[in-house]
Amino acid sequence: MRRVNRVSAGAALVGFVLFVIGLFFEPRQALTSYLFAYAVAFTIVLGALFHLMIGQLTGARWFDVFRQLALDVAAATPALVLLAIPVVLGVRAIYPWTAPALLSPDAQRLIARKHVWLNVPFFIMRSVVYVAVWAIFAELVRRLSVRRQGADAIDDAVRAHKLRTTSAAGLICVGLALTFASFDWLMSLEPTWYSTIYGVYLFAGGILAALGLVAAMASRRTSGRAGLLETATSDQRAALGTLLFTYAMFWAYIGFAQFLIIWIGDIPGDASWYVSRTRTSWVVLAVLTAVGQFALPFLLLLPHALKRRAGLLAWLGAWLVAMHVVDVYWIVLPALHPLGLHVSWLDAAALLLVGGVVAASIEWRADSP
Repeated sequence: MRRVNRVSAGAALVGFVLFVIGLFFEPRQALTSYLFAYAVAFTIVLGALFHLMIGQLTGARWFDVFRQLALDVAAATPALVLLAIPVVLGVRAIYPWTAPALLSPDAQRLIARKHVWLNVPFFIMRSVVYVAVWAIFAELVRRLSVRRQGADAIDDAVRAHKLRTTSAAGLICVGLALTFASFDWLMSLEPTWYSTIYGVYLFAGGILAALGLVAAMASRRTSGRAGLLETATSDQRAALGTLLFTYAMFWAYIGFAQFLIIWIGDIPGDASWYVSRTRTSWVVLAVLTAVGQFALPFLLLLPHALKRRAGLLAWLGAWLVAMHVVDVYWIVLPALHPLGLHVSWLDAAALLLVGGVVAASIEWRADSP
């Protein structure tokens, strides 16, 4: 873990230096790239938190072997508070609704109708509420999930009841905060377009990637001389594979439902979001995510025997995390480059910075009581 922490801290330091350099030369690109990396981080970390709370409410015994890994990932939620600072401070450089005079007259009229919601002070206030809700519930779940030394059966029963109650409230509060954060931080990059299913789409991708990250970590986290995936029973691995299969289908269903409704409506303003992402070179990433985040997992996890293979689950878990990164990139960056795919060195810098901080936080808190 100390080696992982050193590597993570080094990656974060390199990313920070490059990000600061980018702020001087390409501030809007640097901050938009940072927003992309931050969106990847908060969707995955909150996805792990959702898995913990859902597992508590459903009494999923099969998840016990992977619960600590999900808890380690969710424990990085307080780091999201610190990492949100550049998004909040850079709001005027990132979002076009902060300077409507630079937009077309039609866009100005649409944004004027949303001024009560889309204004900088209220945006900052809401952002503080979002990260506070996430951090509070993540810490409550983490504290209640850790069994105290010397606790008897009565103490454990009380703690379990509090954990179920907290999880029930957390699913509602964290879910609402995630939904509105996706509207504010990501959908408002193109303020003339909106979709009520947008938050669910981000949730579906994040919870799938979080489970994939848990599967990948389970292949590296050891229990004795073998990884957790190898020591888990075949039924536990099958349950993990089945849930990966389920969330891959759920993500594809939500994404297709959003596209189908907008396509059927055939309203230019509604279709504008998809035009820049499917009628330009951005379509390459659209096809890649459709195949990599749905078709491939669907084919690999459909046979029952393959769900039980530890090596396949570990590889597929890491692959799904990578596909989620591509998916979020396809969501965020076309707002800055609508004419076609544009990859910047600042995208990698932002991933190093945010990913390094989150990875170091995961490993540090996993090694602390």
